[in-house]
Formats: sequence, C-alpha cells, structure tokens
Amino acid sequence: MSFPVFSARLETEKLSQTLVRSAILLLTASSAFSQPTQPLSEADRVADMKQRVVHILHLRAGDTAADVGCGDGFYTIPLARFLGPAGKVFAVDINDSELFKLKQHLSEEGLKNVEVIKGAEDDPKLPADGVDAALIANAYHEMPAHEAMLHHVRDALKHGGVIVVMERISDKREKESRDEQIKHHELAPQVVRQEAAAAGFEIMEVLDPFLGRLTDDEGKSRWWALVARKPTP
Repeated sequence: MSFPVFSARLETEKLSQTLVRSAILLLTASSAFSQPTQPLSEADRVADMKQRVVHILHLRAGDTAADVGCGDGFYTIPLARFLGPAGKVFAVDINDSELFKLKQHLSEEGLKNVEVIKGAEDDPKLPADGVDAALIANAYHEMPAHEAMLHHVRDALKHGGVIVVMERISDKREKESRDEQIKHHELAPQVVRQEAAAAGFEIMEVLDPFLGRLTDDEGKSRWWALVARKPTP
C-alpha cells in the first residue's frame, strides 16, 4: 500500500538535502578558487598608470604625440613604444638635466622615434598642425606662462587633436586659490577646465578621480585628468 502524502514529503526532504549539499559544494569551490585581492606592487601601479594615460590620448600606432614637460621620459618612453617606429614623440622640457637623462634612457631602450626639444617657459616649440595628441602630465602647475603654453599646444595640434592635462589635488586644497595650490605642486580640475576652455579647446571629459593616491602627510588626494580637443573648422 502506498502513502502518497508521506511519499511526497519524503521526496521533498530528499530534494532539500540535495540542494543543501549542492550549495555547500558551490561555496567550498568558490572559497577555494577566490583569493583575497592583493594590493598592486609599486611597479604594477606605475605600469597601470602609464597604460591608462596612453589610452586616454586616443592615439593609434603610427601617430604623432607630444609630451610637454616630459622630464626624464616617464611617459615619453611608453608613448614611443606604443606608437612604434612609424610613429613619433616630441619630448619637450626646459630642464637640461632632465633632457640629458631622457636621451640616456632613449639610448638604453633603443628608441629612435623620439625628437627631444628644449622648450621655453612660454613655448614648447612644436611644429604647427603636426601633432595628433599632446600630454601635459604633472607639469602644468609648474608653467608660469600657462596661457601661452596652452595656445601654442593648440596651434601644434591637428584639427580634432587631443590634449590631456593630468594633475593631482588634495581634498583640503581643492577650494583654495590657484596660487596657493601651485605652491604645493597641485592644481584642481575646475581651474584647468576654465583655462583650457579659454584657450579655445573643446572639453571632452574630466576624469576625476582618474587615479587614487595613498594618503600622505598632505592628507587624502587624487590624480585627475582633463581630456579636450582642438576644434575642427
């Protein structure tokens, strides 16, 4: 004799036990394969920063770029590698010592697609209408003639060419004056946005934050990046 109610209950209990065992197996497998996220090493963090900056310049292999305020080549070298032998980088700085170190690095890397330029405080001395994208990374705040520099960079860009200005700002100084910010080698995105627009650029986007920074003696701060372009006629 069969007992339909009891049988149905028994089948339900068996099903429940099967589901529980399956859930336990899934949780065990998940914990076995998921590892705690490890913080990036300094080398990985730097490599990630360079890759992100190159990406937002909207460049392709074979294009021409300008690294204005290039220093010893922190971004010049990854740009040169990305653009390849058919591309070109104009590396501009006013500091002879930094340019000397840059030339050494280029020689060590075997890179032949970089033209080193000794610029002036108010002029990067770039060819007119000859650049697909220009980068000013952690250098704009050091430029006393920043208005003239922006106009010269705009003239050097091809129509539709992109400029990226990347700077850092600490939370506690974001509302302070421009003069006060640059004393601490910082600059807020709203300041540069206004200046770039006044220089005739079309603002495409402001990536803020672009990259986080570890809290230091100055408190919490971040990297931001403005992306703009030279208007097409």
